[in-house]
Amino acid sequence: MFAILSTKTPHHVFFENKIFKKFNNLVTIYETKLIKPKFSTKVKFEIKRDNYEKKIFFKGKSFRFLSKAYKVRDINDHQTNNILKKNKIKYILVFGTKKINSNILKNYKNRIYNLHGGDPQEYRGLDSHYWSIYHGNFKLHSCLHKLNNKLDDGKIIYINKLLIKKNLKIFQLRKINTINCIKMTLKLFEKLSDKKKIKLLRQKKIGGYYSFMPSELKKIVEKKFNNRNKFL
Repeated sequence: MFAILSTKTPHHVFFENKIFKKFNNLVTIYETKLIKPKFSTKVKFEIKRDNYEKKIFFKGKSFRFLSKAYKVRDINDHQTNNILKKNKIKYILVFGTKKINSNILKNYKNRIYNLHGGDPQEYRGLDSHYWSIYHGNFKLHSCLHKLNNKLDDGKIIYINKLLIKKNLKIFQLRKINTINCIKMTLKLFEKLSDKKKIKLLRQKKIGGYYSFMPSELKKIVEKKFNNRNKFL
């Protein structure tokens, strides 16, 4: 039995539903209490991104989890452990929540995995693709790794490049990352289901930790990304 710990956003719901179609022995636990920075992070292209994802993932209709879904205020609440125990969960995949506490990690040692939008050997934490672009690194990745008690530090299972095509806009970037995450998760779940050995690679170095990117820097990132992709 698998569990996905996530949030109820268009790309996360789309991701979960694609996994559920292949592995219906799946439950979802999504948190509603989100960490908010003390400064503005809002930009127009992210509003466009959200509308774009609703349109292409759900044809503009309302979206919902296909699996049995549980809502919790904080993913680290005792309620989460109760749900995991009740559903006899064997493996956990984390996608887009706050840092998982030691209690869950202890109960699922070597059986909990994390999806990271970026290369954790270069950029850990939040908004990794944005920070990479901001620093002039346009080789973007999606990563699936084992979860440990340090942020984005676990051994790597898969790390895939984002296929950036000419004229791709920044608001379309998260869609590409989501598709990558679906492919990597399906491969992992297939191996776990078949009890096949999973190859693990130790991270070569510890990437820098980055938090929320402010609005003004996101605007710079948008210009850099969109301008570069005109000439691919």
